[in-house]
Amino acid sequence: MTSPAAAALADLRSTVKWLVGAAGGTAVVLVGGLQLTRLHDLGTWRGIVSAAAAAVAIGLALWLLTAAARILAVPRPSATEISAAEINAGSLDPDDPEPMSDDTVRWVRNHAETLLAGERTVTDLCSQRALAQEALGALRRGQQPQWHGRPVSATDLRAAQQIAAALHDTDAALVALEDAVHHYRCQEKLAALLAWLPWAGTVFVIAVIVFAISSADG
Repeated sequence: MTSPAAAALADLRSTVKWLVGAAGGTAVVLVGGLQLTRLHDLGTWRGIVSAAAAAVAIGLALWLLTAAARILAVPRPSATEISAAEINAGSLDPDDPEPMSDDTVRWVRNHAETLLAGERTVTDLCSQRALAQEALGALRRGQQPQWHGRPVSATDLRAAQQIAAALHDTDAALVALEDAVHHYRCQEKLAALLAWLPWAGTVFVIAVIVFAISSADG
């Protein structure tokens, strides 16, 4: 099943792809439609102003294209990478009053109830997966592993099913966690882009108007 975060990420990426297409189309139209070949027919100052305005307009279109493309290039983190960030941030104790030094870890902790499947940390969730995987491997080898503090016999099918179910649930929780963190990181970059977009759009419109006026006949 697709997690809610994966569905939200798909919607976000669709929006960003639209921005990439719009920015690319705008850049093409600008290059083809600003009549840059007429600049040499203008006077010195009009030519300088027109060239500068054209450069600003095209530069802003390319900036939008690049910024949107970078959002699409945000890598999907693995649970191991998130756990490592948690360890490096010194955040293995959720009750530690010290502020967390990693924004992603802080965000995960703030949503621990929905992201950590009852565990206290990402590292604990990864450890639970490792324990279940190790126990199942031992059962397949005919050994007698420990599960929740008690030995499990290789002939105990019910216990084996419980361990397999726990591994499946933990895997699902880790995938959902990775989806959520990926969406969070992309959303942060998109929010930063959108915060600048009104200002960039205003400058873009002014630059096009300045170019049109400065390069007009007469």
